[in-house]
Amino acid sequence: MTTSEATALTPEHRDFYERFKSFWADPSGQRVLEIIRPDARIHFTGAGTISGADYVGYMDGMLAAYPGMTVKAVDCAGDGERLYIFWETTSVINGTQRTFVGVDRFRLAEGMAIEEHVIFDSAVLQPEN
Repeated sequence: MTTSEATALTPEHRDFYERFKSFWADPSGQRVLEIIRPDARIHFTGAGTISGADYVGYMDGMLAAYPGMTVKAVDCAGDGERLYIFWETTSVINGTQRTFVGVDRFRLAEGMAIEEHVIFDSAVLQPEN
């Protein structure tokens, strides 16, 4: 397999990437299930694993805890059933406006995420000293 074949986006990748961007244009817990199956496994850096169904409440809590949170999809790459989305987030964290980057690694089936790894340096969530 050549590098271009490994990173070529399929129609499913492109569709999911557009829906990911649409989700973050107007995020909410209920909208999670537009891109994540309820039985999906979601792995968060430093916070363990939850189901897609539990992600609904987790997302609502995250949006409440981090006022003005925005996520901008920067780019993506695909490899078979996997899609990697590089993103930039800005939010108020512990009273300070912060910007940080990360990658979501999705495993897709029939246009929906069945697994997600949210990868970023979680030190950004700690109070500044």
